[in-house]
Amino acid sequence: MPKNLIRNLLIALVSLVVLFEAVCWIFVRFPVEPLRTLDLNNDIPGFKKDVRLIFGEDLVRYLDWTGGEKPAGTVRILCVGGLTTQAMLQNSADTWWGQLHSKLKQQGLKVETAAVGFDRVGIIMMAAAAGPMVERLKPDVIILNSGFDDVIIHPADYEYDKDKLSKMPAASPPSALKSFLMNVSQTARFRRWWSRDSENKRLQNEWGRKDAYKRILEEKRKAVHGDRENPGVAKGLPPHPGILRMAASNDPLPEYLDGLKAFADIAVKNGASLILTGEAALQDSVMLVPEDCLLGYIALKKPGADGNFPAARPNTAWVMREMNRFADKAGDFAAENKLPWFDLNGKIAKSAENFFSDVILTDVGAAEAAALLAPVVEPVVRAKVK
Repeated sequence: MPKNLIRNLLIALVSLVVLFEAVCWIFVRFPVEPLRTLDLNNDIPGFKKDVRLIFGEDLVRYLDWTGGEKPAGTVRILCVGGLTTQAMLQNSADTWWGQLHSKLKQQGLKVETAAVGFDRVGIIMMAAAAGPMVERLKPDVIILNSGFDDVIIHPADYEYDKDKLSKMPAASPPSALKSFLMNVSQTARFRRWWSRDSENKRLQNEWGRKDAYKRILEEKRKAVHGDRENPGVAKGLPPHPGILRMAASNDPLPEYLDGLKAFADIAVKNGASLILTGEAALQDSVMLVPEDCLLGYIALKKPGADGNFPAARPNTAWVMREMNRFADKAGDFAAENKLPWFDLNGKIAKSAENFFSDVILTDVGAAEAAALLAPVVEPVVRAKVK
């Protein structure tokens, strides 16, 4: 091939890239982090039928988050928690953190809120995941909503490991070259957007079908409580009669306290204020709602080589007792470290109007949680206004 032709082709290719960059920077700028959208349609009492989930890297969801340089006078909040924070059945504005966001704005505060929730993950794993998120998002305030999973996810033969957090693999730091290209090149951003867009279409096709989540939750309900219409198909899990994990060696409370300390360290390291909140749960010594609203289960032994394990439905009075025990220690930790603390458990009426399941709050329940937390969070946010 003649050298002139090769040179002309290279010049043409470079010219096209330069033209594409110019057009995109002027007219259609692609975001550094392309967000994914998942539209859900579920006919479930307590929630809106049509829900749009918008999330970015690490499944973080956002409200009024501008990204990039923080606007003057704005306070950025990151909420971390379990299933009620994940809130897969709610629009961002209807979640507890979304309604808290609205209340803070109504008080004249400029806030940007991000939230990430986990399913059956203890506080240590939350801390391991949250560390890199905090460094990336640089929030001014971190709100931790925890307690329920740390009570029920550990098997009955659990053993405390004081080095659990340090043994977890560290997250890979972001590539400096990749970060640089994303900041300066619309072509690089377009390639990422195109890739994410394809993933988003697959996600929508898999999870966005009518009543997809409703069917998943119904299958879980059958697995936990059995199929009442066809008892031979799914027998469900047996109820546990009472107390689990009696010995001091398999008490997960020390691990929970390690997690609180890890979050406190993350906050200090990144110059953020930490607010601790106890998770609200439906469990009680006397159930006032149908038992099959409870979807939590507890492993009676660690998983075997095949990944299987015997499990049972925990006694609700035991769960209530343990959550109160954990909350008492969290309150002590907060007092010792001069951190704001509010336990939502027992403050939100334990009814089907407020709870969809063990800890998943309905839109009404989330509004109650937001109203309770707003007086705790507002002064911390005001202190961060610059």
